[in-house]
Amino acid sequence: MALARPVPFGIIGIEHGRGVMAIITGRPGPMPGMLHANGTITPVLVTPHEDRLVVRTTDAISGVPLQKIRRDASGALRRNDQPDWRVVLDEVPPDSWPTRLPALDVSRQGQRGVAIALVVGLALVGGSWLGRDRIIAAAAPLLPHSVTDPIGRAYLAQMGRRCDGGPGNAALTRLTARLLPEAGLPEPVSVTVIDTPEVNAVALPGGHVALYSGLIAQAESPEEVAAALAHEIEHIAYQHPNQSILRDSGPAVIARTLGSDAGQMADLTVLTKGDKAAESEADAGAIILLAAAAISTAGAVEFFERQSKADGGFSDSHPADAERARAYDKGKQWGTSAAMSDSDWQALRAICTG
Repeated sequence: MALARPVPFGIIGIEHGRGVMAIITGRPGPMPGMLHANGTITPVLVTPHEDRLVVRTTDAISGVPLQKIRRDASGALRRNDQPDWRVVLDEVPPDSWPTRLPALDVSRQGQRGVAIALVVGLALVGGSWLGRDRIIAAAAPLLPHSVTDPIGRAYLAQMGRRCDGGPGNAALTRLTARLLPEAGLPEPVSVTVIDTPEVNAVALPGGHVALYSGLIAQAESPEEVAAALAHEIEHIAYQHPNQSILRDSGPAVIARTLGSDAGQMADLTVLTKGDKAAESEADAGAIILLAAAAISTAGAVEFFERQSKADGGFSDSHPADAERARAYDKGKQWGTSAAMSDSDWQALRAICTG
């Protein structure tokens, strides 16, 4: 569902890369390896799938467009949009794996922070309010994951106890994988359940999504949780969280990207964008994700109809609950299947009790 975002953060659009497309021959299988990112090393399974490279860890899954994958001099897989991201495979890939991957172009890596400084600087010195929002939206995809990920992790750490029931996490990972868009996302998605009675879900910078246990407990079907998760994934796709940190803390973010303390005195907190517009974007995208996954939108309809009759709800910062129920109702389709198996649904509901 389109649940509230933390005030400091927001969302943006999918980045489309350029360059030589990799060619996949035969039917490639998964390869084990180690993912080096953000100062950590994580075991992963990597599988080429159509135009994506699917990277699985024990608690997250991401689809990276092949057009963003490069090989460095050592043969490791690198992302041309995230300099600190590197996968070292345990074995030499077979012939069925992608071939003709371009070599890593290191000359562009140092340009990202300068580009952010320029476009946000333009937002500070001129242009209409609408124009400034457009500049913020253009700058957000330039934020490196090495900057947004620690911000998202820091906020996540303040939200409460993380629920880590093994079967529940596995069930959530399967649901997340089913909902991921084929075109990939600008940042890898990591979904965490927070132990709190609040009925909510939040998209954070760095591709982090927090599902509150209160939402799972109140949900009357897995389709309701699927709709909430699809909505938050679309916030990541539109990069609304990254837009928000540029609006609220732009100079500090620029300084961190450039690796200096410069620009701390400037203030971007005056730049605002109506939450309702972003929430409507995420709702529309969630309907598309649910349709692609053959999951009914009826769960979202039932959720928002209940919210519209209850005290509170999300209407202060979101479109009216009744209006959202009607939007999801229009997205109903035939031939859908359950969002989760019965065993997965029960495991997810018990994720905080383990």
